[in-house]
Amino acid sequence: MLPAREFLLVGHYCHDTIVAKDGSIRLALGGASAHASAVLSPLGVDFHVVAKVGDDFRYGDLAPRPPRVIRGHPTTAFVDDYRGAERAGRVAAAAPPIDPEDLGDVPCRIGMALGIAREIGPATLARLRDLAEIALGDAQAFVRQVDAEGRVGIAQPEPSLRREIDRLDWLKLSRSEAGALDPASLRCAAIVTDGERGCVLVQDGREIHVPAFEAREVDPTGAGDCFLAGFAVGLWRGWDPPRAALFGNFCGALAVAQHGIPRLSSEDLAGFDPGSRR
Repeated sequence: MLPAREFLLVGHYCHDTIVAKDGSIRLALGGASAHASAVLSPLGVDFHVVAKVGDDFRYGDLAPRPPRVIRGHPTTAFVDDYRGAERAGRVAAAAPPIDPEDLGDVPCRIGMALGIAREIGPATLARLRDLAEIALGDAQAFVRQVDAEGRVGIAQPEPSLRREIDRLDWLKLSRSEAGALDPASLRCAAIVTDGERGCVLVQDGREIHVPAFEAREVDPTGAGDCFLAGFAVGLWRGWDPPRAALFGNFCGALAVAQHGIPRLSSEDLAGFDPGSRR
């Protein structure tokens, strides 16, 4: 058997356009895999990223792991608009989907499905499940719907995808995503994140609230991705789910204090103190 990787992250990098509440616009490297890597890299975790970009990809020098470049296709481009009461998303371009064979044959301890624009289909999610000892997913990869104008909405996943979601060990959902995919209906365990209110673990018919950490919010983009990476690290370390979720909340609090992909150090993450939460 091939030697196992520690972490396998599946999901595209993208070109982010961030429209702040004041209308200012910032361009940056984006994608859930890129944000999650900001937690894994300073911890010295062995991880591999499966991501596709087009030959227009602007951030090759910033990508935490090299993506596969698909000639003649665009890089996924995502617009996050924070000017309204709720964040509005728009997909301006989309790279080709990730195929099961793109994941290879190397097993992993932790597999993470981190899609941003429906690039992870049922067969690819099934492949990740088969490779991983512990498989986690971010609901945004499965419940986002994109209309003809590129506007992003939320809807229930198709049945074939839902079956594979149920095979995961954990699914992370935002409060709004939980409205489209009821955590209580899942066969897998779930985490519902809710910003400054922390998160709720839903497992075996029980709900456990895990409080947030104090945070100085500058940019909320990618906070959920950093949360999920922190949670996954906690499981990898053998922590129980509430402690792992608390570390996830800590990572999310660090992430929102910086613009774009957070620049975290091992010292930042070593500052995790369960007793310092709200």
